Amino acid sequence: MPIFVILGKWTQKGLATLKNFSENLKAGTNVFESHGVKIKEFVGTMGRYDFVAICEAPNAEAISKALLSRVSEGRFKTETLRGFTAEKMSELVQGI
Repeated sequence: MPIFVILGKWTQKGLATLKNFSENLKAGTNVFESHGVKIKEFVGTMGRYDFVAICEAPNAEAISKALLSRVSEGRFKTETLRGFTAEKMSELVQGI
């Protein structure tokens, strides 16, 4: 299944609701799963981004729908990258 890396930043609204982080993450996980997306890892970070999520999704449309449903709530903004495992990267570079 394709891998997607989500880089996220809290908005002011998101910062105001951080005390509800666990509940919000659980709700987000449920929304993602309803679109066929699995959050494999969620990591809080310091620096340019506030969190990174590694997800598996059947396709770009599924991850887009899941993200749009959550981002529309206004608590965070994201940048999404298509990821590849080391094994897949080895396959990709074979023809170079």
